Amino acid sequence: MKTLKITFILILTAVLISVGYVYALTFQSEGRLDWGQALFLELIGDNDEQVKSLKKMTVQERSHFIDALPFDITGLSIDTLRITQDSLTVYVFKPQHLPKNSPVVVYFHGGAFILPWTNQSVTYATRLAHTFNAIVVGVDYRVAPEHPFPTPNNDCYASLLWTIQNIEKWEGNPNQIIVAGESAGATFATTVAIKARDENLANIKYQLLDCPVTYIPFKTDAYQKFKRGYFLEETEMLYSVESYLPNEADHTNPLAMPYYEANLSNLPPAFVITSEFDPLKDTGRDYAKKLTAANVPTIYKEVKGMMHCIPGPLNEKDRVALYKQAAKEFSGAKQIEI
Repeated sequence: MKTLKITFILILTAVLISVGYVYALTFQSEGRLDWGQALFLELIGDNDEQVKSLKKMTVQERSHFIDALPFDITGLSIDTLRITQDSLTVYVFKPQHLPKNSPVVVYFHGGAFILPWTNQSVTYATRLAHTFNAIVVGVDYRVAPEHPFPTPNNDCYASLLWTIQNIEKWEGNPNQIIVAGESAGATFATTVAIKARDENLANIKYQLLDCPVTYIPFKTDAYQKFKRGYFLEETEMLYSVESYLPNEADHTNPLAMPYYEANLSNLPPAFVITSEFDPLKDTGRDYAKKLTAANVPTIYKEVKGMMHCIPGPLNEKDRVALYKQAAKEFSGAKQIEI
């Protein structure tokens, strides 16, 4: 009995020390991190080394960069199609028992403009399919540095046109399209929505923009505060920009960075997400302000305690809650003061 008591005390002490350690990690010089984010940050190690590895990889090798990330495709059928002569690939995710004429999400994955479709992309696509109860067209656009601007932007727009012309084969509604993406993918969602408006296409009814980069962030307050030590590192962002926009004149090109679009009126309603500890936060917030000023119904949500796109497996419930809120607003987002 005495041995059992000592064992229990030792286990309890170890648990309390571990909890205390994680709790201490949440306190940062710039505020308080969510505990799941703090633990994730402690576990991932040096992101700079990962960037060095990425620079040496081919596109095919980069597609396996996040293979360790689990995903669940239960209840979904998935079709893989090449839709252009240069092998642009899309993945059509359809939930079982979905009614005819269901909405369609055209999803552009994130990855700093340099990562192609990965397991993480599948995770986002399945989350969108379930939270929006919609068909999802996931786009494996070509990426930098092999394919800088405007190639990935053109691929993304081509996927929208393909969806409009073909999605009825999966019983989707081509006139109820949501463009969605996280990080670089959110940037492409904005540029696709703008180009569709300019081409007089009214098929897009909603934008879900998760931590978008809408202009080069290097001079913003958020960038200066969070460019080191908060998952999305300065080395990655510098490499991302030089890869996607090797021509400096394109840094303010509205076709590449939508903040510089002079006319944002008559765009679909938008749900814009940023994270408190994200060096890109100010670009998402400022774009939401411009949308609101242009009378685009816009909901802006800054998620407290989180880093760029809420990374890691411990905060999935937070990501799902955000996407469920966006799905509820799909039928008509309300304009709010920012």
